[in-house]
Amino acid sequence: MKYVVVSAVVTDEIHFPDGDVKIAPGGAGFYALCGLRLWSDQVVAVTGIGEDYEKLHGEWYRRNHISMEGFRIKDARSPYTIVEYFPDGERIETPALGLEHFRSLETTGEELVPYLDSAEGMYIFRNLDPDFWTGFLKNKKDSSCKIMWEIAADAAQKENLETVRDIAGQLHAFSINMTEAKSLLGTSDREQIIEELRSWGLELIFLRQGAKGAVMITADEVVEVPSQPDVQVVDATGGGNSSTGAVLCGLVEGRSPEICGRMGSISAAMCISQYGVPEEITEEMRKEAWEKAICKNMKGLV
Repeated sequence: MKYVVVSAVVTDEIHFPDGDVKIAPGGAGFYALCGLRLWSDQVVAVTGIGEDYEKLHGEWYRRNHISMEGFRIKDARSPYTIVEYFPDGERIETPALGLEHFRSLETTGEELVPYLDSAEGMYIFRNLDPDFWTGFLKNKKDSSCKIMWEIAADAAQKENLETVRDIAGQLHAFSINMTEAKSLLGTSDREQIIEELRSWGLELIFLRQGAKGAVMITADEVVEVPSQPDVQVVDATGGGNSSTGAVLCGLVEGRSPEICGRMGSISAAMCISQYGVPEEITEEMRKEAWEKAICKNMKGLV
């Protein structure tokens, strides 16, 4: 498979302010998978699930022609999150089965070895878990697969800066939002943040700013990319994950930083325009996405 997503997929039990309840797939890995699927047919998630996951969400994967072959059944139940929305748009998320259960289903570095030999791009959403990174980095040395790391918010602390920079320096691309960057780098100065990240020398750093767009940072240039216009934000959940998945696709396909950023904003717009993700990512949606991303130079889907 060309693109591999490494992060959790969960079941969200969504409670709306009017009393309605909806069961839907969710999780960082799921949103990244959707963000990638808008641009490529060749995507798979590699993570642990419960025996119940296929019955709950298999129809969505089949409808969207996404393989479930990367899932490993590690428990009777998949991660399950209670999401309660309030009239002001705020929400509270509660893991129904606890953090220990969630962690028991996470992918290990060793489980990714087969994919490092065949994939061209890999998205990883992770904190600084040393067991994962030690095993993963040891095995990726001879791989040509481009790795995009989206840092988890709890790891973006100033005391972790040296470790974060060391891990990122062994990868190709890094994704972080502005709030996390301020915490990690210990400064609120935007230009200082950009210059510090630029000094890391990565192929691409995706600095996300929500509705303000994103900054695409390479050793040679800094490109400001606006968010998509006229998007009605229903639920911002998954915007960062979906956009990062799309940016990875652009990077692997050799697109410019600007086009990579556009691809990210388009995938995010798709995911934040409703609660959860679209029931189906259609060919019409994908064609329109490419037209927005690269205008008259569209060369077709990848």
